[in-house]
Amino acid sequence: MKLKHQILLLASLSLLVPVLLISSVSIYMLRSGANADIDSYREQEMDNLQLYVKHITDIAYGVIDVRYKLLHDSTSIYKSMDSTMSDEKLLEQCLAELSQIRFDKGEGYFWVTDNSLPYPKMLMHAEKRALKGVVLDDPKYNVERYEHKNIYQLRASLCNAKGEAYVEYTMKKPGTDQIVNKLSYSRLYAPLGWIISTGFYTDQIEALAVQKEAQLNAQIRHIIMLIGGIAGLILIVGVGLAYYFSQQLTEIILTLRNALRQLAAGEHTEEVKNKRKDEVGEIAESLNMLVRGLRRYTAFAKKIGEGDLSQQFDPLSTKDILGNELLEMRTKLRKTAEEKAIRDWSTEGLALVVDVLRKNTADTEGLAHALTKQLVNYMGVNQGALFLKREDASGSYLELAAAYAYTRKKFLSKRINFGEGLIGQCVLERRTIYMTQVPKDYMTITSGLGDAPPQTVLIVPLIHSDVVYGVVEMASFKTMKPHEIGFVEKVAESIASTISTVEVNERTKRLLEQSQQMSEDLKSQEEELRQNQEELQATQEQMRRRQLELERENERLKEDKKRSVYQDGSHTAVV
Repeated sequence: MKLKHQILLLASLSLLVPVLLISSVSIYMLRSGANADIDSYREQEMDNLQLYVKHITDIAYGVIDVRYKLLHDSTSIYKSMDSTMSDEKLLEQCLAELSQIRFDKGEGYFWVTDNSLPYPKMLMHAEKRALKGVVLDDPKYNVERYEHKNIYQLRASLCNAKGEAYVEYTMKKPGTDQIVNKLSYSRLYAPLGWIISTGFYTDQIEALAVQKEAQLNAQIRHIIMLIGGIAGLILIVGVGLAYYFSQQLTEIILTLRNALRQLAAGEHTEEVKNKRKDEVGEIAESLNMLVRGLRRYTAFAKKIGEGDLSQQFDPLSTKDILGNELLEMRTKLRKTAEEKAIRDWSTEGLALVVDVLRKNTADTEGLAHALTKQLVNYMGVNQGALFLKREDASGSYLELAAAYAYTRKKFLSKRINFGEGLIGQCVLERRTIYMTQVPKDYMTITSGLGDAPPQTVLIVPLIHSDVVYGVVEMASFKTMKPHEIGFVEKVAESIASTISTVEVNERTKRLLEQSQQMSEDLKSQEEELRQNQEELQATQEQMRRRQLELERENERLKEDKKRSVYQDGSHTAVV
């Protein structure tokens, strides 16, 4: 649909919709008010009818009440006229009199039931005399208007509870098949347990309400026809005016459309010539501002693409999304370049430190000096020191393993206990300490790296596997950047790991040397034991030979002794 047609359609709708909306609201309010009046009329008529039917029933109630009181008065006329008449007959006569009463143009009558439950019994019905004495439990009496309850049972329940009852129900009009609505009022005469009831038709109220509603609909139709005529006239005039203005408007809009198409295609676009001073003219001027702005965007993006991140650019306004995004892009590119430079610097430094760690795994002293020198030179600080954890009989402490400043080694002797000064506190807290306001006497009190007062001091613990192996300290006249501090913290982990490995290697070497020395000592002891054993065997052999000689000597002595005894005996015998 073309713009001209859209404008005409929009103008028509703009004219019709308010008229129809106002008309609809007016009609709705009129109908709502009329319906409220009709409902109010229904309620008022029902209230009047309830009052009327109550007054009629009260008359019957009064008749029964008077008759009952006369029956119990010894001076009453009934007693004087016929003393043989029983109370029951007198009450039957009272019911018979009530059955003869008619009202409401002969259509109104009374009926009386007892108040027995669950179902009462009919005592008198002026129209249906055959119901006398019948218990009213037939389902045909379930004609209560809203819940279809037994109307006699409902009346008895309400009257027993409240003394009276209004009940709406439906029934066939006597002598016809027409179903009509009826309102009954019942009142309990407690001394006898009688429920006196009567009823009135309510259809006439509904008929009057329907008549009023028909009159309302006729009025609404008349109003709708009037509104339709006015709306048609307004539409004709409005469409004519809309056609005139749309013809004037479409020319400039088509020019703007062509320019926007060129912009959408990315083509070079000239500014639109504009003489209008209205909103359309403002649109044309805004388009010209966009054309000028795109030229600036193009030039700025070209410079960025050439790598010139210092190119200046001012957005068209504070809400210039594209201009602000270009500035944000330049900022991100700058940040990316800076982050890349930092990553490259950290990677290069880490590679240098790793190379030092790889080449100096023989002993901790050489490793400490090489690392200190490398870190001081690469970080560009003035001084650096490396403290390593040591242990003796008194406990753990930190010992200065290496110090370096201005490309010269400083062979210093320094011992710091845990918790002493910032270095000792760094070990206890296991966190990096960076000071930008260093006391003048700090270096002489706690650091011992020299007499020159630095501007900043960085102290980083060497931690590996939750074990502190030492502390690295750096002092400088310049402020250290966050990435430089992070680099030292990262390097500290690798240093701690390497120191751990070197210390393990040194302990292993010492243990190996001790093991070799013990092995040689053991061999010497074995040789000495062997020689001792040989000497012991020789001694045992000599002792065994000596023992044999002794045994032979003993044998010889024994033989000599035996010969001596024999010789002595022979000599005796001869004498």
